[in-house]
Amino acid sequence: MMLTLLAVIAVAVLAARLYMDRASETAVLPTENIAINSLRGPLAMNAFLACPPGYCAVAPPLTSPEFPIPVERLYDAWLQTIADEPRVTVLDTDPQRRRVIALQRSALFRFPDIIIAEFVALGPQQSSLAVYSRSRYGQSDLGVNRKRVVAWLNDLRRSTPPAIHP
Repeated sequence: MMLTLLAVIAVAVLAARLYMDRASETAVLPTENIAINSLRGPLAMNAFLACPPGYCAVAPPLTSPEFPIPVERLYDAWLQTIADEPRVTVLDTDPQRRRVIALQRSALFRFPDIIIAEFVALGPQQSSLAVYSRSRYGQSDLGVNRKRVVAWLNDLRRSTPPAIHP
């Protein structure tokens, strides 16, 4: 009985992994190619949003930090930050629109989460970013998207110079 149960679980995990690894699962869906500042609330339970003050139409659960660097450097620093993350694939980069779309898969079942980052110039030497992370499947994400955004923003803070306050 136990061997049968283990075999069923192993087959289910393998089937989910094969399904989630299809090429269509590693593409930006039309409903995912959105501008963050056009999001309207309430946000789905399987999503998380961080925005600089005044950037988003919906009140974000987290205010994005300001960085004392030009927006182009923040864009490059973000690409480096997510390059160091496991199971992340950058699906689209658009330096002109200051936007990056990435996908990160869960370790076991390979469920895809879409992460969109948009970079905001606050001045010649000051910038911030809006980050929207959403699970493609399911009603709840058990806080995974929140943890991801907070961790990536903290990593970005550590990799950029500290703000200078007069």
